[in-house]
Amino acid sequence: MSEYKIGKVVSVSADTINISLCDHSDLEETIFGVPENMNVTIDTSCGPVPVLIGQPGTFVMVSIPNGMLLSMITDISMKETSASSSEVKKVELQNEYLIQNLQRIISVIPVGTIDASGNFERGTDILPTVNNDVFAVLPETIDKVYESFAEGNFSIGELSLIKNQDAKINLDSFLSRHAAILGQTGGGKSWTVASILQCIANFPKSTVVLFDLHSEYKNAFGDYAEYIDAGELEFPYWLMKSEELLGLMVDRSESAAPNQIAKFKELLQTAKENHAENKTLGIPKITIDTPVFFDFKSILDEFRRLNTEMVTGTKGLKQGDLYGQFSRLLMRIDSRLLDRRYDLIFNPKMYNTSASMETLFQKILGEDKQPKKVIIIDMSSIPFDVRNSVISLILRCLFDFAYWYKKVNSKAYPISVFCDEAHIYFNDNDTNSEAARLSAERIAKEGRKYGISLTVISQRPREVSATILSQCNTFLCLRISNPDDQSYVKNLLPDSIRGIVSMFSNLRRGECILLGDSVIMPTRIKIRKPNPTPNSDDTSFFKEWNKPHEEILFAPVLKAWRNQQA
Repeated sequence: MSEYKIGKVVSVSADTINISLCDHSDLEETIFGVPENMNVTIDTSCGPVPVLIGQPGTFVMVSIPNGMLLSMITDISMKETSASSSEVKKVELQNEYLIQNLQRIISVIPVGTIDASGNFERGTDILPTVNNDVFAVLPETIDKVYESFAEGNFSIGELSLIKNQDAKINLDSFLSRHAAILGQTGGGKSWTVASILQCIANFPKSTVVLFDLHSEYKNAFGDYAEYIDAGELEFPYWLMKSEELLGLMVDRSESAAPNQIAKFKELLQTAKENHAENKTLGIPKITIDTPVFFDFKSILDEFRRLNTEMVTGTKGLKQGDLYGQFSRLLMRIDSRLLDRRYDLIFNPKMYNTSASMETLFQKILGEDKQPKKVIIIDMSSIPFDVRNSVISLILRCLFDFAYWYKKVNSKAYPISVFCDEAHIYFNDNDTNSEAARLSAERIAKEGRKYGISLTVISQRPREVSATILSQCNTFLCLRISNPDDQSYVKNLLPDSIRGIVSMFSNLRRGECILLGDSVIMPTRIKIRKPNPTPNSDDTSFFKEWNKPHEEILFAPVLKAWRNQQA
């Protein structure tokens, strides 16, 4: 353990320790203090090791009674101090000029305790007091701390301020307790996602489902990824629960809504029970939420009949009890059926039997003939209002599959779901996002028990469901400049490390602060560059506009636009 002294504690508060750095001295047997260039050299058994002092994100050790308190630097400043009366008198006697003293102050937050045996434990029972000694930290000490915690040496990059030092995380904690990757546009979120998933894909058996809203990841994962254009994949209506179907058809603000809902559930139950294939499945009790095929047209036909039904009264024919009750409902359903964008839900051609459910799940879990480790579902071709329904259905199906897999096999089938641009479809304030948000919230609250995890990726954390973010135990924060977003993220963090938020705006592209359960202490990381990279590079206006003028071929662009397919 390093014993190179660099300063003393000058003040202690609940979450911050201020340290005054000593001036460098090598006149005595013991060398101590920090030179003006802030670099110290520590003699070790392996030779001299240079250590840079004062960089936010690096570490120091503060002496406490039961060992050393490992602390992260969050701030450094310099201030002038008044000379003592004895110093003033001395310079007057010597007829010299008095030069003000300069004091270098670093602010740190405590992250854990290293005992006399070198073992690290997160947190501390004791805080230092003023005048306690402060020491520099060797890179090998940091490495031992990370190795003591990381499961399987899973590394996603290097420490930003310690060259060649792997940033190791506990992957189990990162995934099973849910995670959030937050950062403004251009901060490196796509690189980070691609880099992490490329590391995960090194496992012989892994299952990751990634919602890709901008077709960024198509070429980032090679042969071990299954790329699915959501516009070409079917997510049939009969897989939906009754409430999900009602959400697509019924306006609950209508006065006739209770009649519409009650009749629909009755007809749905009958349609599922009476379908010929379902009678052969051996299901003891089919409910309105049992995922089996049914004839949607038969339900519509019955609605149309009831909506125009005339019955015999005492004075001749009269309107039935439900006459006209379903006009708006039928109009709404007809508009959905005529809208080609909803074909993937209401007009399935591949998955139109109960038996086809197995084939669909093989597809979305990458378990086709050639198993895949990453399944990219490209949502870019799906309109906004349909996209939320599809995401909701996929999330709910993945959760149900994980739930029943564990029930049947007494062990989990680990599934990790990465949700890019999550603020768009997990939005607390957007009623159109309700279905997708509720499905995600269920995974966030209960998924850990069944081996399904959620990783939300967003540039606007304050627009993501507060319920989802509150369940995330790891935060990978890239550059965040917006004060409101900084403030929001700050409120998500424990009190003891909130001071670290001030570093968010200074991070480089692809650099992040990793906080939470998956890492033993807050860590500033340079994410490893993915290979290949996702298609998320910035457009160079300077380079493109410096090229000679070239004729634009409008026809292919307009054709792709009209066909909704490149």
